[in-house]
Amino acid sequence: MLKAILKEMICPDKCMICSKILESPVESFTCNRCKVQLLERDICNRCGKPYAFHEQTCIYCNEEPLRLLRVRALFPYKDLYKESVQRWKYTGIRKYAKGYSELMAESWMEELKRELDVLVPIPISKKRYQKRGFNQALDLANELSYKTGIPVYDVLERCKETKPQSSCKKEERATNIKGAIKVKEVVPFNEGITIAFIDDIYTTGSTVRECMRVLEEEAVKINKAYILTVCLAL
Repeated sequence: MLKAILKEMICPDKCMICSKILESPVESFTCNRCKVQLLERDICNRCGKPYAFHEQTCIYCNEEPLRLLRVRALFPYKDLYKESVQRWKYTGIRKYAKGYSELMAESWMEELKRELDVLVPIPISKKRYQKRGFNQALDLANELSYKTGIPVYDVLERCKETKPQSSCKKEERATNIKGAIKVKEVVPFNEGITIAFIDDIYTTGSTVRECMRVLEEEAVKINKAYILTVCLAL
């Protein structure tokens, strides 16, 4: 008890978004002020992006060939939320994966876990893994699995170095990722499955579509696919 009190005094818990000290005991990882941008209301059921309530159809879905994909994200990729993800990836604050997974569990995992068969983290290159020491998508998948009981299959790997997708123009991303991912272990399902791909940021979907393509080449029948991500580029 004394040890916990001393830890709180010397190194108090901070919000993983704005870095301010968490004041309320019910605030876990994220302060209530930073939760206001959670993408929970007036969002498209398919692409996960917010749209005006007076629109009859989502304008984003008309632009993006998502096929079987459904997108769910916590925050828009901007401002403090963007900085939070970058701290997670580039400075190695791995406990953020637990914080993000808690928000996902509170927001929509209770609904999704009834239909998901497997969680598949998006792989990173060996060079980036060696530099960072971890794959943030795998960390997040493991935390989600712990909370939901959905198994993680780390079955994909990057087989060549590519430019970061974030540095590519929209029309370059599909070409950049083409042939860069392969299956290292086939998902052990004989019938059609519902997969949730886990990643930190969703932009155009090029990486996820490449992951789906290589899995289907290995005779993995995907009935439905989700991408569960921390941030969504709007």
